[in-house]
Amino acid sequence: MEIEELASKLKALGHISRLQILSSLTEGESYLSGIAKDVGISRALAKVHLKKLREAGLVETRVVTLEDEARALRYYKLRDFHIEISPEELRKRREKDGL
Repeated sequence: MEIEELASKLKALGHISRLQILSSLTEGESYLSGIAKDVGISRALAKVHLKKLREAGLVETRVVTLEDEARALRYYKLRDFHIEISPEELRKRREKDGL
């Protein structure tokens, strides 16, 4: 993982609601309304946080179309990730990036 990618992930993890969303998703895949309800935030706010988590590569999505109701549900799933930060790890990343 490059320093820029690490920074992106850390930035995404730097909000309590996003950490609560990730914690909620450890129970399994869920849709937007379910996540919002579980975390205690609005659907609109959950959508904003989930977008940031998806952009950082921490969650993935799939869309399920409900033909009989003419609507679609976007399901979110936690991706497996591991983040290690230590002086040695940062030195290695710096060298890898040519800094």
